[in-house]
Amino acid sequence: MKIAILFNPISGAGKALATAERLKRGLEADGVDVRLRPTERRPAVEWLAPALHDVDALIVAGGDGAVRMAAPESARARVPLWHAPCGTENLFARAFGMRADAHSIARALVAGKTRTIDLGRADDEHFNIMASVGFDAEVVHMLAARRTGAISHLSYARPILELARSWRPSDLAWSIDGEREELGPGLVVVGNLREYGVRLNPTPDAQPDDGLLDSVYLPARNAMDLLGWVPLLRFGLAGRFAIPSANYRARRGREIRLETAPVARLQLDGDPSGTSTSPKSRRFWTEPGALRVLLPG
Repeated sequence: MKIAILFNPISGAGKALATAERLKRGLEADGVDVRLRPTERRPAVEWLAPALHDVDALIVAGGDGAVRMAAPESARARVPLWHAPCGTENLFARAFGMRADAHSIARALVAGKTRTIDLGRADDEHFNIMASVGFDAEVVHMLAARRTGAISHLSYARPILELARSWRPSDLAWSIDGEREELGPGLVVVGNLREYGVRLNPTPDAQPDDGLLDSVYLPARNAMDLLGWVPLLRFGLAGRFAIPSANYRARRGREIRLETAPVARLQLDGDPSGTSTSPKSRRFWTEPGALRVLLPG
């Protein structure tokens, strides 16, 4: 059996490289043919696709950003993917019970159980977990612009505090499967999985294999308004205890078009959108059953 281990050299201040090497030693002891492959900054189709043409599984040692980078090529090659968590949140690994452990991976390879899930799309970009427009996306963009190496939860504190004073939301509207709604100022999350940072999980009922995306609108005029949603999201009570007059919305659909005025930036799986411009209207949908995931044995 042949597998590739993809690792992000900067993830976790070198943790991903150390994890990849440890997994390689452990899996080779079980008779697995292992190839290590570092991530690169150029498009993955140029360097990752050739590495997947004759392997039985792809192990991604890194954070959710590394998984998002790898997923489209893994999907095209029909190679099942496993996330060996080395990042800050590791939402993909949490969703499927994956660990950065050679014995767990070896058992999964022997069992051979996989699940086929949808890939999310945001215009010409992919995402696995969720996308959002609003305060969290602005935090992600600010942090990325200042990033010089590995990050931790503490890294988010400064941009959160700075934006808490200055953030003013865009007015939002969405069309879900052709049905348009004016929403107002606030934040929108589009979820393919239920997971979200610090276990807030605004789309707790999202299923990754139903061909649909769950979308939630959190009304807010400023960052302090958003703070009131935190305990409700943390305990899965946002839909149950939302104030009717606050215009909270939770919808599900095959295609979501989101309009923002003024233009607002987008984050995907905790990373800033890579597009050079932020359009006033964005389209979200899925590629149903595109990605095979290797499940714990």
